[in-house]
Parts: sequence; structure tokens; C-alpha cells
Amino acid sequence: MGEFGQASDVALTAERERLAVMLAGVGVFTPGSFQESWTKCGKPGCHCMRPDDPGHGPFYSVARYEGGRMVTRRVPADLAEVFRSRVGAWGEFQDVCARLADVNAEESRRLLLARRESSRRPTTSGQKGG
Repeated sequence: MGEFGQASDVALTAERERLAVMLAGVGVFTPGSFQESWTKCGKPGCHCMRPDDPGHGPFYSVARYEGGRMVTRRVPADLAEVFRSRVGAWGEFQDVCARLADVNAEESRRLLLARRESSRRPTTSGQKGG
């Protein structure tokens, strides 16, 4: 039994409605993960070769699986915060969908349980049903 196993049917319905409102409010999102990276060029006289220097950057990208392959797209620095926000909205979308799936799974479990219990009830006439 999952998180909603002890919840009433009314509470499950209310949770589904709350999640639907949240889902509608997610807005624009970009699937994937937002990444910030720094690099070292390897030139002996460059500042990036000093031990305390983080290197050149930051460089931004969004990575995600497309068609079974990892695809990384560079993001210009002036759009970094836009994409950071959009990828954050993607995470929110996934969280809401996972919670909604849990609510639906609990309702399905209850439906199957009710069917099983109704098929086990003895007939009132004392004879076998058929």
C-alpha cells in the first residue's frame, strides 16, 4: 500500500483535483538537466592553469535523452537563467505527474479490491450462483 493507502476516497479525489491545478500552473518547461561547466584550455601561460583558478567559463547547456541517445545543447549565457528556470519547471512537472500516478494507482487498487470482494459474497438464497 502506498502513501495514499489510508486516505479516504474523498481525500483521493481532492488530491487529484489539487494536482490538476498544480499541473496547469507548471507553465513552460524544458525537459532535461541544466548544466554549468568550466574548462581548462591547457595552454601553459593561461590563467586557467593556476591551481586556484576555476578555468574558462561558465558554459551552460541542457542535456536530455532523445531517441535513446544523450543530446547536449549549448545555452548562451544571456539565456542561462531562462533555461535554469525552464528545467526547474520540468522537475516540478515530473513531481506532480508522479504524485498523480500514485493517486490513480491507489484508486485502481481499490477498484480491483472492491470487485474481488463483491465476487466472493455468498448468495442470499443459500444456493450456488450460476
